[in-house]
Amino acid sequence: MPKFSVSGLRGPIGDELTPDDFLRVANAYARFLGAGKMLISRDARISGVMLEAQVTSGVLAAGCEVIKGGMITTPTSVFATKVLNLNGGITITASHNPQDENGMKFLETGRFLVPQRMAEFSSFASGFEFRKIPVSGLKEPKEVNALELHKKKLLELFGSESFEPRLRVGLDPVNGAAGPEAKEILEALNCEVHVVNFESTGRFGRGGEPLKENLEALSALVKEKRLDAGFAFDPDGDRLAFVDEQGRVPGEEYTVPLCSSWALDKSVSDLVVNLSTSRLIEHVAKEYKTNIFRTPVGEAHVVDKLLETGGVAGGEGNGGFIYPSFNATRDGLLAMTVLASLRRRSGSLASLVDSLPVYFMEKDKLHKEFSPRIRERVLQLFPSAQKDTRDGLWLGDEDFWLHLRPSNTEPVTRIIVEANTKERSEKILNEVKKICAA
Repeated sequence: MPKFSVSGLRGPIGDELTPDDFLRVANAYARFLGAGKMLISRDARISGVMLEAQVTSGVLAAGCEVIKGGMITTPTSVFATKVLNLNGGITITASHNPQDENGMKFLETGRFLVPQRMAEFSSFASGFEFRKIPVSGLKEPKEVNALELHKKKLLELFGSESFEPRLRVGLDPVNGAAGPEAKEILEALNCEVHVVNFESTGRFGRGGEPLKENLEALSALVKEKRLDAGFAFDPDGDRLAFVDEQGRVPGEEYTVPLCSSWALDKSVSDLVVNLSTSRLIEHVAKEYKTNIFRTPVGEAHVVDKLLETGGVAGGEGNGGFIYPSFNATRDGLLAMTVLASLRRRSGSLASLVDSLPVYFMEKDKLHKEFSPRIRERVLQLFPSAQKDTRDGLWLGDEDFWLHLRPSNTEPVTRIIVEANTKERSEKILNEVKKICAA
């Protein structure tokens, strides 16, 4: 069996992972969940159609009923398992990874597997042999329009709002799964939509992540057409970044704070984000006089804490907004709709961005494992800082924080630093890299 991570399974197709791997893992997961109905869906990657057939075969052979979602976003898949009350599902995606990779994310009803359940499945699958039922017991797959289900409920969430004045917006779904649904939602919200990297070919027209450096074409489109906003997704649609009406790309760290303010306007309750999320969210929490909980990195940890505390919203600083009363996962389509609503109500995304404090974040990675030696050397560098060791090492003081942690998807140590000035953040990053490399 392939090696699983807390986020599922992903890797290069034909090298690390083969179609047969998808067949066997799907069969194992269907047996792990037990009899019932399972959603099978995929993003727009080139290998998706081939792998969808293998996953479907594996699930059918285990005796489960397949509900075919087709090419849809990851949040749409999660939403469909909830509203259809399915036993679970498998969505075929490698998230923001390069287009020659693919993978599997494993769903139970209305959410991804929590880390403990993922560990249980990994153990189950390691000793698993392919099981198949007699042909007479095979169930006929059924199709569902999951896109329409998600879109309808999302629009109902904003049903009491005025859709005037009309907005003119740009859309960059990176030739991934989000394009069709995002465009339909925006048009239903009385938006005039201009697109770049739109067709769902799975051949990404830019880098997969919605980072500043990847959104030059969207920024140029907003400036050229004098649009009111621009929205950019990752390939499976669970992360969102935006461009304001001036063509500025604030960065994906602004998505969760602005969307959380919308959620707090509806109901003031706790916020939950991970340890690597910008302190921008603390400004929002202070404004609404509410609490923030921080968790280890990983969507499942954030969702767990939101459900435990009854928190209203949260997410991860990579553009992943979570509003659990609607969808217990990062939902880029919801985030887009929230930001369109905020733009219409405020008259300016730029003014909303400028209302937040300015922090400077630096990200890098070391091509070595996070070790006790690295941990101790960094601790010595900042002896008076607050620390959190739940997920690598987090250190913080009044004017900065830093987070070193082993990647869940690569054999590297990730480093994130945020400070009140660019000089301070760059200095801390360089100091940490220097002592880690020694």
